[in-house]
Amino acid sequence: ASGATGGANAGRGGRKLTPKQISDQIDEQIKQDKRRRAPSDDGFLLLGTAASGKSTFLRSLRIIHKDQFDEREVRSFQAVIYANVWRGIMKLLFIKKQLGIKWESSKPGIAAVKSMLALESEIGQVNVVSCNITEDQFLRAAPHIRTLWCDSGVRESFERRHSVQGDEEFRDVGENLDYYLNQLDSIAMPGYRPTEAHILHSRRFTDSKPLMYNGIPLLIIDIGGHTNERRKWAKTLRVFRGELQSVIYIIACSTFNEFYTKPATGELINKLDESFDCLRHLLEIKTELFTPDMSLIVFFNKDDLTIPAFDSQRYDPTNLGHVREHLLRRLNVVLNASLQLKKYTHFTTSIDLSNVRRVFKDVQDTVMHNFIRRRCQLEFF
Repeated sequence: ASGATGGANAGRGGRKLTPKQISDQIDEQIKQDKRRRAPSDDGFLLLGTAASGKSTFLRSLRIIHKDQFDEREVRSFQAVIYANVWRGIMKLLFIKKQLGIKWESSKPGIAAVKSMLALESEIGQVNVVSCNITEDQFLRAAPHIRTLWCDSGVRESFERRHSVQGDEEFRDVGENLDYYLNQLDSIAMPGYRPTEAHILHSRRFTDSKPLMYNGIPLLIIDIGGHTNERRKWAKTLRVFRGELQSVIYIIACSTFNEFYTKPATGELINKLDESFDCLRHLLEIKTELFTPDMSLIVFFNKDDLTIPAFDSQRYDPTNLGHVREHLLRRLNVVLNASLQLKKYTHFTTSIDLSNVRRVFKDVQDTVMHNFIRRRCQLEFF
């Protein structure tokens, strides 16, 4: 199931649905997902809050397993990358205004903003679902984006992006933005074709495809992590109960200093705390969701982006090992000692293929062991 189903709260014509109608919608979608799934697949359920790196992890697996992106997919990533750059630079302008950061050179900066706004009126709202920027439109925008990124005030806005608390729309400027902006010359070329590295850095909703491991099909079911999609987590576990090998839960360990404002209450939420809280909630209802054969695999992702700024009284802020120790201690609090569930933890970097290859080999070996054990049990009986 893709995370792209985000609008579960609205019906046709924007009509607000009742809680029961929303629940029924989710049930039906999960049933459709199950019907599309081959009965022989060994399934993983991939969970994690927004921007934890689930989609990047899936793309890394496809590349590792030599499941090449076809021409249609490559072209779709072109539009996704255009949208990532466009949304990112517009968010930086929002942050710059919110923080009162001055232009380094106001005349070219203001002229570039006016040109971007004129293009925006032509393009319409750009988001990660529609990705509605054409190549021609992006090529026209590129000189203005370059002007903005060259301004020290806009770069300061990127460095201070975590200082702004907003709703989910403005809760994060993707870590990929400076990567893409520094690659703008190659992206803003006519006939641009995304490289593997560009694809791995992109932010989009991703549909799952089966992967083969030693002749065994593995299906990873990716469920969105935004707040309006998490109600699907428990429902999906119930529907697929008994068929899933493992739940892979991804925590972006680099988000310890990132916050957003919860729209309904105005409460300020720390994104790392939120990841642990969501996992805790999932495990509190474990008895009806997990089977004895299932395992929980926790990936502390974005390890490369983790800034060591935890409690300096107890942990050396320059020592990544101490930061990891802190995260594992927090996880152990969530993973109650009485929980009879096989648990595994890994520190991962989704854009590092060698890291993903090594980590997923460990995961696959676990799956292979469980597959052989179940096959032997079936043959014995």
